Amino acid sequence: MKVAMVTSWRVRCGIARYTEELVTALKQMPNCQVDVLPAGIQVWKEQGRALGWLMERTYWLEVAEGTRNSDLVHIQFAPHFFGGLKPFRNLLPFFLNCLNKPTVITVHEVDLTGSPLIKFVKSQVQKKLFRSATVSRLVTLTKFAADQLRQLGYENVTVIPMWVPSLRSTFSASEAKQKLGLVDRFIVTAFGFIVARRGYETLIDALQLLPEETLLVFAGGPHPLDKTGYYAKLIKRISEHPNRNRIHVTGYLPDEEIDLWLAASDVIVAPFRYLSGSASLMRALAHGKPIVASDLPPLREIAELSGALILVPTDDFEAFAEALKGLKNPEERVRYELSAREFASAQTVNKIAEAHCRLYEDILQNKSLDGVLS
Repeated sequence: MKVAMVTSWRVRCGIARYTEELVTALKQMPNCQVDVLPAGIQVWKEQGRALGWLMERTYWLEVAEGTRNSDLVHIQFAPHFFGGLKPFRNLLPFFLNCLNKPTVITVHEVDLTGSPLIKFVKSQVQKKLFRSATVSRLVTLTKFAADQLRQLGYENVTVIPMWVPSLRSTFSASEAKQKLGLVDRFIVTAFGFIVARRGYETLIDALQLLPEETLLVFAGGPHPLDKTGYYAKLIKRISEHPNRNRIHVTGYLPDEEIDLWLAASDVIVAPFRYLSGSASLMRALAHGKPIVASDLPPLREIAELSGALILVPTDDFEAFAEALKGLKNPEERVRYELSAREFASAQTVNKIAEAHCRLYEDILQNKSLDGVLS
């Protein structure tokens, strides 16, 4: 079985990281050969290629040509890879029409946010994105995203959740704090690209209610394709904040340094305003960390599966502060840490790769070729 994996690849992108781990595991499966076809606006920008609707069409034609010798095509999808969700701008339908193999699409993001008019436009665009005779199945990481796709009219949707990554090496919290020179600090960390949907203002407001020894860490930097100016606005707000000496922004870090900060953390925070899934939280669970997060449907799923999350109302800085103060006592953190480690040991990338292989085999054996609109 030869799979052409069309994806963001080796760029600063959570989906690129996700796919690299998945591909490594898939290649270890019997009878599964994977050829990676790097694609998308971020990849081409890194390559120095000219961008724009006409030029990107020629690049997608090149990618389609690269799938010809495969048995099946698997696309890792986020709207911005294909040009966003403005009407007639997204090039996924164009690309799908160039394919002649059964196709699986992992939909990492369903975006139905914004004003009523913007929501309506986005929903209309997304109702048409995956309508192609070649698309056999859509995959999501959460039941919430699968339900969103069904509301848009897609039926053949399979949930294959995110795995907890295995760590090459890790430090205890005390060892990591010593390496960072933060032995006496209560470290609260938000991990991931600094973008508006993560709601980091909530944490800045909560900081005034937390003990003096609290260090709030934003472990990440701006997303390369974010044009909202959110990162600059947040940095300005931090620079003017009376507790700015208790806030640290790391910027984008390589894995080893991210893992050092996560190991040093006492609690991970995720004040999301909306999301479809979160690989960043899975990395936190790999370190056995308790997580305080917004009470959103995808995060409820992770909470139920792992037992390691405390959920609080979205944008409620006082609720975040109370939950964090409750976890300042190490004894209060123990049961969440044990749950996180138990979940991490069970939810492996090999388990998820096996689920993908079963899906590929079902499609190639004509067990499920009714298409996503059946």
